[in-house]
Amino acid sequence: MIIYAQLQKFVDTLTNTIFAAMKKLTGFLVSLILLLSSCSEYSKVLKSTNTDYKFKKAKEYYEKGAYGKSIPVLEDLIPSVRGTNVSEQVFYLYAMSYYKSKEFYLAGFYFKNFVKTFPKSKHSEECSFLKAYCSYRLSPKFSLDQSETKAAIDDLQLFMEAYPRTELKDSCNNLIATLQDKLEVKYYEQAKLYYKTEKYKSAVVALKNTIKDYPGTVYEEDIRLMILKSSYELAFNSIQSKKIERFEDTIKAYQNYIDKFANSKRANEAENIYKASQKQLESLKNESI
Repeated sequence: MIIYAQLQKFVDTLTNTIFAAMKKLTGFLVSLILLLSSCSEYSKVLKSTNTDYKFKKAKEYYEKGAYGKSIPVLEDLIPSVRGTNVSEQVFYLYAMSYYKSKEFYLAGFYFKNFVKTFPKSKHSEECSFLKAYCSYRLSPKFSLDQSETKAAIDDLQLFMEAYPRTELKDSCNNLIATLQDKLEVKYYEQAKLYYKTEKYKSAVVALKNTIKDYPGTVYEEDIRLMILKSSYELAFNSIQSKKIERFEDTIKAYQNYIDKFANSKRANEAENIYKASQKQLESLKNESI
């Protein structure tokens, strides 16, 4: 009886496993049939020479979010509809399909072409803005080359010049501010790297340029303190003939720092560098007498 019960249990388990496998296989076959059917229909759309039918299907794919399908159909349509009354809509959906697929480089390219081809279109302002927005989306993180970031700022400014009454002005200004913040961080980090790698002369130049290019930067205290430290190290390690001039520059750097950050917790650090610079200057001047 025990052996029979064990055997029955094994048969039941095997039956359930086979049933589950068959159920999965059936589901797979149904999905495959639907896929093949869909592919067959899509193939017919692509091969069709009926522009009205193709455009109708392209719009259906676009509205369903099937941009991978709408793009090839619209691309096929472009030469056929050029100069017709649906040409503008085909070009617009084509660019938008790339945009909604997050293919921002190609979307930007086609938005630019759309505005050139249909300057009086009701979509021209939208496409002009989206071209600039695609540039914004292509801007990389601050540690990478920022050519795309600068290009995006230019594109957004050009858009506002082309459409001075646009309702998107605030959005553009916010996007530009974000991009400029990224550039600010980029230049700050580059300048800080000179300081960290003890290239003090380059650090002083780069840090001063950051303040010049970004007045009121949130990093100003850090930058001015690094200018002070870099100036001191540069002076201390200079050849004798340049030490007096460079320690005087260090004292100027201290004044620039303390004028703005006298109440800072780091003011004592700056004060110590100032005193050390004064001591060095006095000694150097006495030696030169």
